[in-house]
Amino acid sequence: MKKILLFVFITISLFAVEKENIVTVMESKINKSTSIIKEKDLTSEEKKKQILPLFEGIFDYELMTKLSLGKTNWTKMSSEQKTEFTDKFIKKLKTSYLEKVNLYTDEKLHIIGLKELNPKRILLFTELIGSKDTYEVTYKFYKAQDDDWLIYDVDIIGVSLIQVYRAQFNDALQEGTYQTLLSKLDKISQ
Repeated sequence: MKKILLFVFITISLFAVEKENIVTVMESKINKSTSIIKEKDLTSEEKKKQILPLFEGIFDYELMTKLSLGKTNWTKMSSEQKTEFTDKFIKKLKTSYLEKVNLYTDEKLHIIGLKELNPKRILLFTELIGSKDTYEVTYKFYKAQDDDWLIYDVDIIGVSLIQVYRAQFNDALQEGTYQTLLSKLDKISQ
């Protein structure tokens, strides 16, 4: 599962794109990201410095944060708590990705195609092909401003990352307070 999550993060490393360019940009960025990871002369730190900037602009981290907490939990938070939690959650997502960079071996990602659910939602279907298994990975895009499309969720083998986080965050909040959630955020697994 860790290798699947790694590939999820590798393949979402593009900037917001127009609908007709999603597949082309994804293919290009996938190739660029995997080339960096495969580079044996680079240290892990050098790989991080080259790969992390590729993330900026394609994830809607703020929307992912809101969706992960759920509307009820999000609206109960103060502005300061929202800002603090968003910062910590984004850091958690990026740290998780960086931890998985070293797990990459020889998996390949095959883009199957796009499916437009409605004028504001598109799914990009892919397969992560390993030496023994193939896993379905679906990227969920929504139409943002200026005809750009951003990723707001990823399904891995039919399981939504946002729903997994939401369940874990709900559990943390049921057990305690907002401070409990913050302290457990570092312990929550992807």
